[in-house]
Amino acid sequence: MREAIGSSWLMVIVLTFVALFSGYLAFSINYSKAFKVKDGIIDRIEKHNGPNSDALDDISEYLQQIGYNSRGSCDRTLDGFEMNYIGVNRNNPPVKNPESGNFNYCIQRIDSFNPAGQMTAAYYRVVVFFSLSLPILDQVASYTISGETININFPEDDYMRQTI
Repeated sequence: MREAIGSSWLMVIVLTFVALFSGYLAFSINYSKAFKVKDGIIDRIEKHNGPNSDALDDISEYLQQIGYNSRGSCDRTLDGFEMNYIGVNRNNPPVKNPESGNFNYCIQRIDSFNPAGQMTAAYYRVVVFFSLSLPILDQVASYTISGETININFPEDDYMRQTI
């Protein structure tokens, strides 16, 4: 009887470590995929000189190719200031300054000014989402990853031209 109890404890310990290792591996894979998506979106915005319709179509094709379908909610504030932003679903047109919603990624425009107060360029902050989900509990936690483009001198952004 003593040997049976000892082997069952050993089995529980082994299964616990296998579950922890598998969870860590799944989290790492999702995290690296989200970084890849963020970098791909930033590259396409810089290539098309801003988030214009050509860039958004290119991004949509890219997301469809790699199978990215994570969703999250956009935050309108950046460093305490309200910003222009768009929330984008892969198969729908972009939504400007939505109050809530589930989007594949969000883009915020941040204007750069010279000392005289004139706008000289703009750069864009891209936010993508990834989540940790379990089969029975569904979505356990949701995370965001953000990155910024380089300064774009004459940005072409069809969806962000109006002010807030």
